[in-house]
Amino acid sequence: VPAPALLAADTARYTLYLERVPGRTAKAFVDAFRDSAPVAVRSVLRAFGAAVAKLHGAGLTHGDLTTSNVICRRPPGDAADAAVAGVVLIDFGLGATNASVEDKAVDLYVLERALVSTHRDADDLLEGVLAAYAADLGAPAARPVLARLDTVRARG
Repeated sequence: VPAPALLAADTARYTLYLERVPGRTAKAFVDAFRDSAPVAVRSVLRAFGAAVAKLHGAGLTHGDLTTSNVICRRPPGDAADAAVAGVVLIDFGLGATNASVEDKAVDLYVLERALVSTHRDADDLLEGVLAAYAADLGAPAARPVLARLDTVRARG
């Protein structure tokens, strides 16, 4: 699962030291490049969906999937604004292990609601994330999660 590298753990102070990931949040990236670099935005959203698929495939949920909790990693030595070397998930404070199909669907629903409340024309953004999610997780694993997502949507 793409996340900041753990550099050190101070158990006496209950402190973790993590890599500082160079780049901007996916929210800032989408806002900045949606019109000027749509191919780059689609690539970031596909990478986001793939990262969530890896997370869910490992039996984990994030708990707060938003574009603010994804960093678009800037390539080393590359100053191009729209250049991205991948995405990194951050802020696992609400995450959980041993995730059920329901838990994974709720994770995706939280993402959907965050996209709708944060970005214009969120349906296009969500479509890109979910397509990559299904492709990377594989149809047998993704199908029940996406079906349950429809049930979660109906509950609101």
